[in-house]
Amino acid sequence: MRNYLYLFLLLFSNSVYAQKPYGPQRDTPSTTSAQKLDFVHMMQKRGHDETVRSIKKYNDGKIDFHQRRAMELLKGINRQAKIVLKEGIDTAGIKVLLDQTTKSIAVVSDGVFINKGTSQTQRNLSVSAAILVEFSKKLEDRKILLDNYTNKVAGFRFKIDSLYSDSVLYVFPNDSVAVKNYIAKIIVVVKETAPIDTAINKALLSLQALQLKVDLLVYQLRSLKEDVDIYSNNLSARAFENEFPFLWEPSGYSRPIKDVIEFSWIKGSLVLYYYFIDHIDEIFVLLVLITAAFYFIRALKRQLANEDKLNTAFSGQLLIRYPWLSATLLTLCVFQFILTDPPFIISFIIWLIAAVCLTFIFHRYIVGYWFRFWIAMGVFFIAAGLGNMLLQITRIERLFTLWLSITGIVYIVYKLWRPLRRKELKERSILYFILFVFLCQLTAVALNCFGRFNLAKTFFVSGYSGVVIAIMFLWVVRLINEGLTLALGIYKKPNRELFFVNFNRVGSEAPTFFYVMLVLGWFFLVGKNFYGFKQIYEAFVASLTQQRSIGSYNFSIMGLVVFLTIMILSLVLSKLVSFFTSDAVTSHEKDKHKKKVNLASYMLLIRIFIICAGLFFAFAAAGIALDRITVIFGALSVGIGLGLQGLANNLVSGLIISFERPVNVGDLIEVNDKMVTMKSIGFRSSIVTSADGSHIVIPNGELLNQHLVNWTMGAHLKRNTFIVGVAYGSDLKQVKSIIMKILNDDKRILRDPEFSVVIKDFNVSSIDIEVIFWPNHISMLKSIKSDIIEQIDEIFRANGIVIPVPQQDVFIKALPDNDKKNDAKPGAGVDKD
Repeated sequence: MRNYLYLFLLLFSNSVYAQKPYGPQRDTPSTTSAQKLDFVHMMQKRGHDETVRSIKKYNDGKIDFHQRRAMELLKGINRQAKIVLKEGIDTAGIKVLLDQTTKSIAVVSDGVFINKGTSQTQRNLSVSAAILVEFSKKLEDRKILLDNYTNKVAGFRFKIDSLYSDSVLYVFPNDSVAVKNYIAKIIVVVKETAPIDTAINKALLSLQALQLKVDLLVYQLRSLKEDVDIYSNNLSARAFENEFPFLWEPSGYSRPIKDVIEFSWIKGSLVLYYYFIDHIDEIFVLLVLITAAFYFIRALKRQLANEDKLNTAFSGQLLIRYPWLSATLLTLCVFQFILTDPPFIISFIIWLIAAVCLTFIFHRYIVGYWFRFWIAMGVFFIAAGLGNMLLQITRIERLFTLWLSITGIVYIVYKLWRPLRRKELKERSILYFILFVFLCQLTAVALNCFGRFNLAKTFFVSGYSGVVIAIMFLWVVRLINEGLTLALGIYKKPNRELFFVNFNRVGSEAPTFFYVMLVLGWFFLVGKNFYGFKQIYEAFVASLTQQRSIGSYNFSIMGLVVFLTIMILSLVLSKLVSFFTSDAVTSHEKDKHKKKVNLASYMLLIRIFIICAGLFFAFAAAGIALDRITVIFGALSVGIGLGLQGLANNLVSGLIISFERPVNVGDLIEVNDKMVTMKSIGFRSSIVTSADGSHIVIPNGELLNQHLVNWTMGAHLKRNTFIVGVAYGSDLKQVKSIIMKILNDDKRILRDPEFSVVIKDFNVSSIDIEVIFWPNHISMLKSIKSDIIEQIDEIFRANGIVIPVPQQDVFIKALPDNDKKNDAKPGAGVDKD
């Protein structure tokens, strides 16, 4: 713009000078007016021309800028599209999944939609629903990936088309040379874009065709799942109606048992395979927990062997008989409640493995009479479990189930017929569960005979599996009790192999709530066999997860329960961590340079981490926005400013102690000239224990501010000195030699720093000799000093060396007779005015 103005002024000045003649002239009035008008018109014309040229040049520049920008955008989109198309998506995997899903639909349809038989079975519907759910999850996950990838590719198609449709690309310059250059640029861009454009079109066609197949199959899976749910609801509603003819009547349609076994095996294998694949992380955690439990039990067994406390008959030590089996049994019985909705085949495998482990553990420990009963119940359980995996009813299965139920009833009556034998049971509570299986089999027999086989099969399986689960759970509690009792008798101090757990704080009996939790777990596991229980459970969970609102805030009861549960668990876990390590007592170290590992020193940091992680996960699990935490921190900052400075000081001091570690848990320190042991470091205060057993609570701020003496930091070394006085005339060299020999013979006294005996001073009645030594550990100081003094006294007596008793001479001076008389007069010694 400044160049245009400069050019305009230059033209203006030239025009003015061009109008002036050289030399003096005298203009007339008419001539002067005409010249002025001509000059104005000329300047207006030139200004208009410059305006037109400037606008044209600006428009040309703007067009050129837009053209360059559009071409750069096209090149950038081409590069991005090339990368995305090169990375691609696993269309081959999706096609394989489509084929697998199509085959699985054919498998699911068998026994449900085709070859139905006389009636459906709940177990067949449950397995079919599980297969459909698994494939629906997989297919919907792939569908999301496919949709996102297709949208991304379609986005490139849209961006390229929108840039090509920009009219500015088709505006050509007026100059022929510029037109040739611009056409050359367009040709380059078109050559770069054409292959990518073709690839995008092919990819879109392929992706859209694949999308259509996936959408159709997802819809088909959802429809089949809805149909299966309808069948299950109808079957549950008709649970007490006749589904089959009476057992003594001829049956209707009966499929060959071989076909039933074949398609049941295929369905069961599918469920088992995909459950393992989808829950591989949970299985990995299970294996880690089993390994950790084995490590703990093996350490317990080794410690018992080292202390010669191992009982060869394993009476009261059944837990450590087979560490791997005990670890597997305990972990499986507890961990199964953490697994996400396991199908029956998974639960059956878990129960079977746990039952086999328990069989080996108490083999030859319980009496043979009841061991044979356990084996018999195990055989019935295996037969019932395998029978429950047959997904379609046949007459052979009905007869086999009836025979197993009657056999079980007769066997139970035979076993309980002898009252004396009942007293031999290690766990008397098992009698209640034996009665439970007896009633279940009676019910199963009646229902089976009268054609209610689905319900009969449920009672049949629930009875035998329920008694096996109950026996396992009761023995789990017993084994836990044994483990705690053994650990209580062995590990009086925290042991590194056992992660510094202090069993003095645990107790010798398993908590009562553990029994309660196991009984509730038993009811849950047995109830899962009944479809009505599953409906109640799902309805209960649905009511908990239903969204509710208060004002603008949405919440669910499950979210609140999860929030509170995670917070409580994090607080309890933080308490347990410090609870098990709070009484750590330092042991005597053989090597003073060896660094002692003390987990309790990090307890405060671990507790803070646990609570913070619990708070984060609680907010995330409950669906509460994390920015709401800022409100809490804002309120805390206001509280600190108004009067919580002391509390904040103690909290910060606790963090400083945990990070800087001037003192650790178990250290021997000196507070107010008193030797104490650091017991725990808390958020606000720390606890120390004195020699007399008292516990002193010290705020962290005071602990950090005072002059703290840490004897543990100096390897528990403290110099000790005391004075020995000998009578004048004693042989001082002999005295020194005797004391040096006593110090040298005592192995509890260090040689480096070296002990010494020094003749210190002439006292009133003795020559003082100072004894200086360093004990191995500060806790030995008093006992070493006592032993040394005792030996010095004994040897000095034997060698005639006298330790003088402090003496003082008193001289009595006799008074003259006159002084005595004056003292005897009344008023003597009293001044008078």
